[in-house]
Amino acid sequence: MSLLANWGRIGRLPRTAKLLLATNGLSAFGAGMVLPFLWIYLTRIRHFDAWVPAAALAVQAGAAIVGGLVWGALLDRLPYRRAVPYANIVAGVGTLVYGFASSPWIALVAATVWGFGINGVGTAVRAAYAACTEPDQRTTVYSADYGLLNLGMGAGVVVGGALAAADFATPATRYALLYGIDALTYLVMAAATWGALPGGIRTRQQKDGAGASRPNYLSVLRRPGIAVVLVLLAMNAMVTFGQFRAGLPGYLQSHSISPGGLSTVFALNIVMCAVVQFVGMPLLERVPARTLLLAAGVCATGCWALVYLSALRHGVQALLVACGAVVLLSVAESLAGPLLSTQLNEAATDEDRGRANALFSTTVSASGVIGPILAGALLPWHGGVLLVVVMVVLSAAFVLPVLRLSPRKDAAGDGVAAGGAAEAEAEAGQVQQSEPAAGAVAAAS
Repeated sequence: MSLLANWGRIGRLPRTAKLLLATNGLSAFGAGMVLPFLWIYLTRIRHFDAWVPAAALAVQAGAAIVGGLVWGALLDRLPYRRAVPYANIVAGVGTLVYGFASSPWIALVAATVWGFGINGVGTAVRAAYAACTEPDQRTTVYSADYGLLNLGMGAGVVVGGALAAADFATPATRYALLYGIDALTYLVMAAATWGALPGGIRTRQQKDGAGASRPNYLSVLRRPGIAVVLVLLAMNAMVTFGQFRAGLPGYLQSHSISPGGLSTVFALNIVMCAVVQFVGMPLLERVPARTLLLAAGVCATGCWALVYLSALRHGVQALLVACGAVVLLSVAESLAGPLLSTQLNEAATDEDRGRANALFSTTVSASGVIGPILAGALLPWHGGVLLVVVMVVLSAAFVLPVLRLSPRKDAAGDGVAAGGAAEAEAEAGQVQQSEPAAGAVAAAS
């Protein structure tokens, strides 16, 4: 009954929100097809030196951080029906270039373009969800999106692995096919959302003749609640997403978990992130956000305590304890993501929603960079125990900014958001002539 009720909640979302959910899930499937293979592809298939994939990953991260801020500024000027497709086109071109990376420099160009575009996709889609739903629907849409992303990515990893290992054509051709399919999913999303999403604040200003002052990133950070949300996001991402592919496997493998055990742990994380969303969706709507975020902090603390205990076990016992740690990590990550997305977009207004969501994406990207650096610095100390201690302290400290969150929604943010959602459908089909050209907007930024 719970699952049926959850599907009923999703079914009551506006058509544009369901379109975004479906197409974003499809692009997650494409991303999953290539997610585990970049290092293998560039070193074993293209025969580049190890510095090439390392540099590509670093360039991707840097371009994502810069790109998120640029797309945030564009989103506060471009209608969503243009910004979402543009971001997907850029990301699609970037991943397609990877498939034809016959030299290291082409690979670095692909990393730059894809990194710049992918953060734009996340920023634009998250902002568009808020623009085309009512405030009381946002927890549902962000939760559904998080679950579908994990389901799509997990399915993509399985299919991508099967195609990469298949016996047809040449290895380079098979990997080019994987990156081509990934690019196609972005382009499909661009085509499906072109003209189908709401307009932006600039469109309303032109239609109504309003001359509201333009926001900037500093003014966004000064809005009540946004800075607290970003601090919480950074802390949660640092101990979950930021360590899941760095400190966590590094610590487990250096003690008692085999590579096969790590594969089990990674698969469990993908499954649990999806299960938590679809099974726990009623909790996200009924239980206060502060209570659930406190639970996320407790789960993250428990995760790292179990990570330490797993090193004191051997064989199957060690793997079972590590799996318990990953279950808690998945719960902490899955609760925080949708809840903090909702909190951010309740505190933001239509005028600064693009920049607010850009700061959200940039915070996640920065945590994904800082996390591995922190793991590399702390893992050598006392067999990695220092890393575990730091993660436990950060997880426990998560409680403090949670208590700073207002128990009630930001009234100003909700009022504007509700008005924006109501206006969005009425604007559909009316903004074609008033949209600024993309080049002019880019130059103005």
